[in-house]
Amino acid sequence: MSGMSSVSSAPAARPAGRVPLFTAEAWAPLKVELFRSLWIATSIAQIGTWVREAAGPTLMDHLTSNWPTRPEMVARVLVFSNLPICLFSVFAGVLADVLDRRRLLIVTQIWMVIVSALLGTLTYAGHISPAALLAFTFLLGTGTAAFGPALQAVLPELVPKQHFALAINMNSIALNVARAVGPALFILVVAIVPGDRGAGLSFLLTALSFIGALWVLYRWRRPPQRAAVHGEEVWSGIYAGWRYIIHSPANWAILLRVLTFIVPAVVIWSQVPIIARDQLLHRATLTPQEVQQISAMLFAFVGIGAIFGVFLMPGLHARYKIDPVVNVCTALFALGLVALSFVHHLGLAAIILVFLGANWVIIPTNFNTATQKSVPLWVKGRAISFYLTVLFGSFAIGGTIWGRVTVHASIHASLLAGGLSMLALLVLAWWFPLTLNEGKDLGAVYKGAPSDDVLGPQPQGQGPVRVAIHYRVPAHRADGFRGLMADLRLTRLRNGARLWQLENGQAPEGQTSFTELVTFPSWQEYTRSYGRTTNWDVMLEGLAREYHVGAEPPAAVTVELRRGFPLASLLRRKGGPATGREPALAATPVSTGAEAIANRPTAAQRLRGRLADAIDRAIDEVFVACDRASARIHQNARSRADRRDGSPPAIGQSLDLGTLTPDERRIVELALTIYRASSRDERR
Repeated sequence: MSGMSSVSSAPAARPAGRVPLFTAEAWAPLKVELFRSLWIATSIAQIGTWVREAAGPTLMDHLTSNWPTRPEMVARVLVFSNLPICLFSVFAGVLADVLDRRRLLIVTQIWMVIVSALLGTLTYAGHISPAALLAFTFLLGTGTAAFGPALQAVLPELVPKQHFALAINMNSIALNVARAVGPALFILVVAIVPGDRGAGLSFLLTALSFIGALWVLYRWRRPPQRAAVHGEEVWSGIYAGWRYIIHSPANWAILLRVLTFIVPAVVIWSQVPIIARDQLLHRATLTPQEVQQISAMLFAFVGIGAIFGVFLMPGLHARYKIDPVVNVCTALFALGLVALSFVHHLGLAAIILVFLGANWVIIPTNFNTATQKSVPLWVKGRAISFYLTVLFGSFAIGGTIWGRVTVHASIHASLLAGGLSMLALLVLAWWFPLTLNEGKDLGAVYKGAPSDDVLGPQPQGQGPVRVAIHYRVPAHRADGFRGLMADLRLTRLRNGARLWQLENGQAPEGQTSFTELVTFPSWQEYTRSYGRTTNWDVMLEGLAREYHVGAEPPAAVTVELRRGFPLASLLRRKGGPATGREPALAATPVSTGAEAIANRPTAAQRLRGRLADAIDRAIDEVFVACDRASARIHQNARSRADRRDGSPPAIGQSLDLGTLTPDERRIVELALTIYRASSRDERR
């Protein structure tokens, strides 16, 4: 389907000797002025965010101090903070790929300023309730959901390619410094202004912290954004991102690992006030100020450990690969949770929390790096949004689970169960590594729209488009060809195909004939697939051509199909007669009784592929129905406007009949009368 191009990649040579764990190279991205300004501004915003993160649970703990479900209500603050990121990140990722990212970031910062200021004002005035606190927390989480994918997607524009991983680490530094400084600032605020008024003042400081990032983004003169794939709209963009993720084993592995780590680990974040009150202090009568201060100190200890972890990461990346680093840190984090469940002294708990913080920052940062390195540019914003959906969805799930466990058992049981479950789930790392796409060149092949020579002739009509590619392979190499085509199948489906098949045909003795059938929803989606094609995809196509032994290269034939699911292909696969409603493929040596080839090497992989295809087709039908409904609404609106106006189109409106001769005027009026009559017939 795409032209063959030579793809060569050599792994980067590692420097000789052992690399020191603390290196000055970690700060290289700060040499770029724009990145430095935006990093400082967003760091201040992160500090304000963590002031709110420390104030929210402690405020809820005070508001529900006499409720029997107090631990569950405290956990709900975390749930409502992360639930909108889970729900809206995919939509936000599409917006980051389709809309101008700078403007999107500006809008989100304005939103965060307004909502944080309202929350602070109501809290300071004493008019806040548990339900209102959860509502405002949800609205702030919505702003975070829109901000995250756009900021991460714009990161490659701010720093050179060789400093990209370091820039991600710099963002982790900002996050984790904020995790330490924010709670400390909250302690200072409540020491000066105790009680709910101190929490309200903290929320007002959060609102002020976003103004710096708003100012930097406003002054950034960014060139107009050009979409990575032309002509893509929001709904089709969401579906394209979902289709890519569901057919990408590398992203599946990353998302599963995120889920199995965050759900057990979130027991700390969801239960900080409960750990302070029930696990460490053991006093029946505690003032709200004491609980606030101890809770903020626990946040700060984790943040201090996270800062150490950030400084360790450049050296760890230089010495080791991602998978062993994440696996070891996950095991250490699980053991830290188990140890914390038996500790009742604040000093020992502080040491363990610093240790947990160092491991905490290393693991999600490597998840983020693996995600960004596993996808091409055209879908990067959406891949990040799916990652954030699973990440913060895991926060919401874990917060709900551990809140209920603490209510019905104890905080000791929650911490112990979290650590043991994390150790048990770590065995999945053997089957689901984070670096399945390591070494693959995911750069785009086509920088612009491909030529007609590449696309082939465009069929008439608006139906789906099928591409048939014919191969003749030596019989003794047929099994290897099928295995290669299993990988190529995922590539086709990721790049926009709705259906993929590999069928047998008649061939001379000693050869096997294969026909690869790739069905796209429309000609437009077929042309977009070229904008999504990577150098790795082209290499797979080149390897498939190496199996071909015919006199002519594999021929690609595009044929228009009818709208809807291709039932005739299913009949052929079952051995039944083909219907006459689907046109035959020109020069296609496919017999009507040919059986489909089992392309998957194992039963588990075949089942996973079939489930993915079924889900893919079901969602595709939903989006097709949405598109049809939208088109029908717009068509009816245009028809109503035409009936109200009764005027001809712009070509008729632009004529000045006064400048024409009487004969010319009569001819034009007659032509317009005929046009109006034909338009009414078409509407009827």
